[in-house]
Amino acid sequence: MADAPALLAAARAHFATGATRPLEARRAALLALRDALEAMEPELLAALESDLGKGAFDSWTSEILLVRQEIALTLKNLSRWSGERRVGGRWFHLPGRAALRMEPRGAVLILGPWNYPVQLCLVPLVSAVAAGNAVVLKPSEVAPATAAALERLAISAFAPGHVAVAGGGPELAAALTAQPFAHIFFTGSTETGRKVAEAAARNLATTTLELGGANPCVVDRDADPVVTARRIAWAKFLNAGQTCLAPNHVLVHESRAEALVGALGETIARFYGPEGQGMQRVVNARHLDRLKGLLARGRVAHGGGVRENALHMQPTVLLDPDPALLREEIFGPILPVVIWRDRAELLAGLSSLPEPLALYVHTRDSGFAEEVARALPSGGFCVNEHIVHCTVPDLPFGGVGPSGQGRYHGRAGFEAFSNARAIFRQPAGIDPSMRYPPPRAPLSIIRRLMG
Repeated sequence: MADAPALLAAARAHFATGATRPLEARRAALLALRDALEAMEPELLAALESDLGKGAFDSWTSEILLVRQEIALTLKNLSRWSGERRVGGRWFHLPGRAALRMEPRGAVLILGPWNYPVQLCLVPLVSAVAAGNAVVLKPSEVAPATAAALERLAISAFAPGHVAVAGGGPELAAALTAQPFAHIFFTGSTETGRKVAEAAARNLATTTLELGGANPCVVDRDADPVVTARRIAWAKFLNAGQTCLAPNHVLVHESRAEALVGALGETIARFYGPEGQGMQRVVNARHLDRLKGLLARGRVAHGGGVRENALHMQPTVLLDPDPALLREEIFGPILPVVIWRDRAELLAGLSSLPEPLALYVHTRDSGFAEEVARALPSGGFCVNEHIVHCTVPDLPFGGVGPSGQGRYHGRAGFEAFSNARAIFRQPAGIDPSMRYPPPRAPLSIIRRLMG
């Protein structure tokens, strides 16, 4: 196992040289990452196939494309994001000038997950490097081929100490989070996120926590069941349901329930074949066993078949689910469907749920959509769509409450890995006497002038 204190020491030593700070050095590092990503694309696609059974099309569009977009956006805007920004003051601050300067935090830690192991490691890495930090990146051991490929990519793109990829399991992750990094960026489960936050708090390290949640999908009485079924099925069964933004369960109005369930069955067969063989596999046997246990918590309407040797579960629609299942992140190809009848009861039920990473509603009624949004705060909110908000490079991404804290993507990511330093400059030869004791004017006058 890698030595956690040594990894931090090497990152701190490299940062102390000042090599990561100049704007041109940051640009050069991002260009090197872009070139290495392109050169290693076949190797990364093969690694994703090995770890997750993910085909080249899904791997490129859901992983590599998003990293390429992030690099392009960051290169285009880096000068503006990193430049000192003038901040207005009051008349009594004159002739002084206030400004805000974004400075690197120092040695930072990124802990990546297994479900999108390229995208969710490299997108925050782009932000960390752009902000001028030295980085220790620990990919998930659950995707070992991808982790090894990321290590080779870092060696080819970055100077020693600038970005180090650390291979290891949960013990290494715990050891790293116990170190006094300047900032820790974590993507994973809420349960593990709490442990990361507790460890970071002991060192007063700041954190960005990108967690999960049981994302509800509401279907109104006026929704087109065929179009709605296509959008739900695509989002739910992408990556075999192993997506933190996937709709976790569907709450459908009784007038659309039968049509929607039928359309879901037809859509799944069209997307993945009559036996669901076209959908990728579950990551490993442990997760498949967990998912098999969920099948008994409802009535299977479509799918439900399991091929254990292939780590494959058919895309499954589950009716009459256990109500407790609606509060759990399923993180697999099982879609519970619940019928609702009264809007007031639906909204009250939503308001009792933990804040999810995303909330979805299919409706033609914009007023109802806003009622749903008000009922349940969430990290993201989509009307008649799923997931795609996270592909908008300029749109900050993150959760709220148990689904996460902090934002990244674009400028939000750059600022997450930066220290916003307040600057005030006063000319040396000007020294107003009003501030000094004893008071030169009655408080009543000061209140009128400065209040």
